[in-house]
Amino acid sequence: MPAHSRSPLRRVPEFSLYGEQRLTSAATDVLHIEDIPSRSRKYLWKISTHRHLGLCQCVYVTAGAAAVTLDEQQLACKGRALIVIPAGTVHAFRFREGTRGYVLTVDLKRLLTLAPALHQAPIEAVFSLPRSIDLEANAALGARLEPLFASLLREFREPDSLTAPSCAWLACALLWTVAADRRAGASADAAAGPDLERLRRLRTAIEQNFLRHWPVSRYAEQLGLSEGSLNRLCRRLTGSTAFDLVQQRLALEARRRLIYVAGSVAAIAGELGFPDPAYFCRFFRRHTGASPSAFRRRHAGPRSDG
Repeated sequence: MPAHSRSPLRRVPEFSLYGEQRLTSAATDVLHIEDIPSRSRKYLWKISTHRHLGLCQCVYVTAGAAAVTLDEQQLACKGRALIVIPAGTVHAFRFREGTRGYVLTVDLKRLLTLAPALHQAPIEAVFSLPRSIDLEANAALGARLEPLFASLLREFREPDSLTAPSCAWLACALLWTVAADRRAGASADAAAGPDLERLRRLRTAIEQNFLRHWPVSRYAEQLGLSEGSLNRLCRRLTGSTAFDLVQQRLALEARRRLIYVAGSVAAIAGELGFPDPAYFCRFFRRHTGASPSAFRRRHAGPRSDG
C-alpha cells in the first residue's frame, strides 16, 4: 500500500509471520526465529503494516538501520537496537539494505508455561507496551543478547527443534535477560502463582470484553474476587487499578482506530461503545492530552510501511 494511505484496521493484515497468513508447522509451535535478511531481502527491505493477534515479537538489529512503526509511534533505529512488539500491535519496518539481526516470534502464553513461576511475570512484563531499546547506549545488554539470539537460531535450525526443549529454554533465558535489565520484575517477583494466574485471566477477560464497557465489579465476579481484592492485586502486580487497565486498553484501541480507520470520529466512538461522541472526546483527551481530531491530524502525514 502507499506509504501515506490510511487503511481500515480490519484490513490490516494479520500474519503468523511477516508474509504468512496461514500458520506453518513451525509457527504453530511455541516460537519461530529467523535472521532479518532471509525475509526482508525478498520484500526489498520493506515490511508493510501488519499485526500478529496472538504472537509477540522481539526484533534485534545488530547492524544497519530501520524506520519502525509501532501503533502511532514512528521510530528511527541506528546500530544495535531491540524492538519489542506485543501481540496485536500494528507495526511496519523499513530496513536499510544489508541490515542484519534476528526476528523472534513467540506464543507468549505457551512459552511462559515453560518458565519458572517466579520468572513468568517479569517476562510477561517485557511485552507490556511496544518500545525500542537502544543497545548502543546499553552495550552490556546487547553483548548478553547477541549470543543468545545466535544460539537460539542455531538450535531452531536443528532437525529436532520442534520436539527438543532447548529452543524454548533459550527463548525464556533471552526474555528473562531483557526483563532483568529493564527491572521489569521489581514489583512482580513477590507474586504468588494464583495471583499471577488471576492477572492473566483478567487480561484475557479485558481483551474479550473491553468494548462492552464491563464495570470492574463484573471482572471481579468472573475471577471470584471482590472489587477491592482485584484492585489490590492489580496495583501490586502492575501499579494500576483494574479500572485503569480496562481504560488503558480502550484508549489504545481508540488510538489504533483513529490512525488506521478512515471513518468519522463519531463512527469510531460508536464502534468503541460510546453512544455520545462528546463523551468519547472527553475520554480520549483525558488519556492522550489531545482531541481525537487533533490526534488523527498529527498522525495523518506520510507513514512508513516497511
